[in-house]
Amino acid sequence: MTETTAQPKNPERLELEQLTALQPGLARLMPEIGARFWKAFYAAQASNWPLANWQLREMRKLLRLCEVTRPKYTDDIEEWIVDDLDPLMTALDAHDFVAFERLYHEAVDFANELHRRWQKEWIVWKLPDTPPPDLDLTPRG
Repeated sequence: MTETTAQPKNPERLELEQLTALQPGLARLMPEIGARFWKAFYAAQASNWPLANWQLREMRKLLRLCEVTRPKYTDDIEEWIVDDLDPLMTALDAHDFVAFERLYHEAVDFANELHRRWQKEWIVWKLPDTPPPDLDLTPRG
């Protein structure tokens, strides 16, 4: 005769609610998104097209993560990706900084509109006045 006993919970395993609480919200992800967006602008300005393109591709991945961790923002994030990020990527592919710069400022304006839409009007992102000091933006290759 075997006696069944309840197995003690493994203290190293988290419950689903605990795992959910650990997921980064937009307050944690947006600073990295903003940094990549900033670096993309100055990389494009320096004609470092591969770096600018990589920064925006990585930014897109972070935005997709935002959709997973905070699904209530999915529609607005998707709208920004389609209406703003995709045209920026097209301008980069064409090595057209004039179009990129115009689209970039439109993307910033719409991002700030989304902040207002979500009652966070105190968040107003702006392009920093100087290139990022942590990257050499000189085109290579």
